[in-house]
Formats: sequence, C-alpha cells, structure tokens
Amino acid sequence: SGGSGDVPVWVRVTRSGNTFTTYRSADGVTWTQMGSTSIAMGSATYVGLAVTSHTNSATSTATFSNVTVTP
Repeated sequence: SGGSGDVPVWVRVTRSGNTFTTYRSADGVTWTQMGSTSIAMGSATYVGLAVTSHTNSATSTATFSNVTVTP
C-alpha cells in the first residue's frame, strides 16, 4: 500500500560493457527505458533482487517470479 505505479510490472536490466540500462513493461512485450548508468565492474558480477519502502518506519513486501539471468 502507498506505492506508486501499476503492478504487476516486468523489469529488465541489460549490461553492455560497463553500461547498465533499466526498462519496465506492463505486458512483457512493449518496453520503456527508465535509465542508464555506467559502473566500472569486472566481467564477472553477482546479481540479486531487493525491494525497499524508502521509509525507515515502513517495510515492503514483493514477490519476484519468472526471474532469468543470461550471459
């Protein structure tokens, strides 16, 4: 409760060299770019999922499904 945006939502993160780009989709077919940033990293990295309420006095719950990681 109190979040913004429609759910469920698809999220995609791509990496090209040191550039990471994020996308969102309501249907998993049509994607909208949300942002892009460059982060210097080695070729091998770890991937994880997290959720935050952005408020110290509140907690958040999320369900992640259909998660895939490809090289």
